[in-house]
Amino acid sequence: MNVEQAIFTSAKTDYGVGYQVIGRSAGVHQLDVRELAVWCPSHDSLLEQSADAVSFNFHPLPSGAYCVSRTVSAGWEYSGHGGMRVYTHCLIVRPEVLDRFANNPFALLQAAASAGAMEIRDPIPERLEPLCLPGGAAPVDQSLLVRLSDRPGPSAMAVLIQAAIDAACLAVAGELPPCELFAGLFSCLPPPCRLDFSFSTGLKFSGRRPFHLIALPKDPGEQRWITHQNNVTVLDLTPGEPLLQIPIDGWARFIQRVLASGRTPFLAAQLSKGRFDLKPDDLPALGLQLLEDLETSAFSDSGRTIAKPKNKKEIQQAHAAHRQFQKTQISSESHSARLVVEAPSACLHCESPEMMEKLELLDDLVYDAISGQPGALEQLQTLWPALSEELDYQMLAESREQYLRFALTIWEGCVDDNNVRNPTKAVQALDVLCLLFEE
Repeated sequence: MNVEQAIFTSAKTDYGVGYQVIGRSAGVHQLDVRELAVWCPSHDSLLEQSADAVSFNFHPLPSGAYCVSRTVSAGWEYSGHGGMRVYTHCLIVRPEVLDRFANNPFALLQAAASAGAMEIRDPIPERLEPLCLPGGAAPVDQSLLVRLSDRPGPSAMAVLIQAAIDAACLAVAGELPPCELFAGLFSCLPPPCRLDFSFSTGLKFSGRRPFHLIALPKDPGEQRWITHQNNVTVLDLTPGEPLLQIPIDGWARFIQRVLASGRTPFLAAQLSKGRFDLKPDDLPALGLQLLEDLETSAFSDSGRTIAKPKNKKEIQQAHAAHRQFQKTQISSESHSARLVVEAPSACLHCESPEMMEKLELLDDLVYDAISGQPGALEQLQTLWPALSEELDYQMLAESREQYLRFALTIWEGCVDDNNVRNPTKAVQALDVLCLLFEE
């Protein structure tokens, strides 16, 4: 299927003088032409004022297509305004074509550039021919993620992912070019979710262009101005700058673990699966599931067998951070292996011995309440509200996430000899989660 084209720049034509859609292919919908006139940049819109300034952009269009564009400087303004003329080449892409490129605008732009289709045209023909871009792209650029796992690092990438999911508009600065950071972000998202993240890698902030992701300008004055804009979150990934303090949910933690452990092939395999109806709101739960799968595969890769639980027997599991945390033993007919569920208290960073003792007590109460021990839920109802007041926002969010993971693990382990899960355990786990999440 063809890719339609349009060029937006400054010129004097029969239709007017100034910035406008100068040339386009016949398949561009008139509604999209009007929308391009809103989203495409005009004079003095590039962050960099140089001859080699460039911005890659992505946003939806009214027809249901998407605009994937490149904006560059193209000579001097003819109108006498001064400065460089801004030239934007737009590719109008139907969803089925973008899907062949794993919904990755950077991959599609690279294919168009390799075909020689993104060269500046002078003069610009009024009628452009549609492009035919064969092939496609893998869902994950593994070599890029390997580089990003080194710089800015797994923690910074996790914060970038979480902030992008949470923010209405995220302005990003860092040592690396925004196009590299945004391309890495797209490789860390399932392809169906990528369509929700419009971006510009090098255009100035403008209310008429409501991109989800933008690059933060280097000018301190402009940075301060953007910081005070409504619904704009600023994230600075420059080395030495403190990371934005936000709660990290399941998906960002999964990506952090993937990058820290070098398991990008696992990520690539998971993102290749056809989860067509996936939305960003589904990512936290999917991330928790894939974290468990990642840990299980790590055991398998190291030669340890993880079997499906046949029966459950409570044992005392020694743990450096929490020696009283009881966990499960699983067995199969031919192998015996232990599924180690890390105590939530061991996953939280707490320097206070008193607080750690309370968290360890909480571990036992959560486990006992889910297991149906008499009186455990009542004790938990007393301890949790008081303890949650003492935890800071980050630790509160982390503890809830760890106990959610733990409850899911217990549920997976509640299988009888007929491979049927015990519904009583599900109700008990739900009661505990409702308490922890104040539902």
